[in-house]
Amino acid sequence: MGSSAEIARGVRGATLGFPAVPLNIWDGERALTPRVVLAQHEIASRGLRFRFATEQIDAETDWCCFDDSRHLIYVHRQGAVRSMETMLDWGPMGSGPPRVGDVWVVPAGQRCATVVQGGEPAAYCEIAIPLRAVGNDTLMPRARSRDPLLYHLTDRLFNVAGRDDAMAWLLKDSLVEALRLHVADTCTAIRPPRRRRGPGRDALDPAVRTLIVEYLEDALDADITLEALADLANMTVSRFIKAFAAAFHTTPYQYLLDRRIDRAKSLLVTTSRTIGEISVAVGFSTPNHFATAFKRRVGMSPSRYRNNA
Repeated sequence: MGSSAEIARGVRGATLGFPAVPLNIWDGERALTPRVVLAQHEIASRGLRFRFATEQIDAETDWCCFDDSRHLIYVHRQGAVRSMETMLDWGPMGSGPPRVGDVWVVPAGQRCATVVQGGEPAAYCEIAIPLRAVGNDTLMPRARSRDPLLYHLTDRLFNVAGRDDAMAWLLKDSLVEALRLHVADTCTAIRPPRRRRGPGRDALDPAVRTLIVEYLEDALDADITLEALADLANMTVSRFIKAFAAAFHTTPYQYLLDRRIDRAKSLLVTTSRTIGEISVAVGFSTPNHFATAFKRRVGMSPSRYRNNA
């Protein structure tokens, strides 16, 4: 949605599922589609930055964001968007058009890419929150989350932004502080109780790596959440993602996708199951999603792979 950021959307307890359309995480370098910003107004208070903007979206548009020193929160304020598909560093974050009041949270240091299909002009608020403002805690990713208080705080802040009287300044300061406290109280990651000390807190030791691999192998046909994996390692989600990347040199989502495709290849060669049955057996929601992901990964369709085996 602008400058260092362009939008995100996610869900609490994100499932490592698969998007309906191909979407690549933004690398910070590839060209983005043109943006048509109709209006924009910025407010800075108590270290937080608020950017209220209205954008015209007539065609498919690529919204991306990344900020390694600030958390980014987006609030959809007005307008109908037909569809959205979002990918964060650790995988897809669901799909569907936003509603007024929906909130997206992109933790600091995480890259996000969104493909949005247009409609009428969309108004939103981008909130940039320095790490220190929430005690250096990690925020949990969210997409299209309902947070009425956060929405009303930003809406009230927008309504007083154009005023320059003393009451407006005091009100603005109070609203920003209330918002900061609300985010710190409701959006930060909950740290699990520590069951042990040692390398397992910050790295995946061999026993934990084996446990995670066995868990993933046994649940390839089920919904697997980052929270469940992080709990196996006795870590927060953000710490687990970093530890997993250090141990396996990939993200949990990409690792799971590799394992599901490998299992599918085996089933295609060694069984007479239909493509639809195999797609369910390896955790894809529909045969079309399975065929698309398989072809991107293997270079040919499942049926062609089976025929060539």
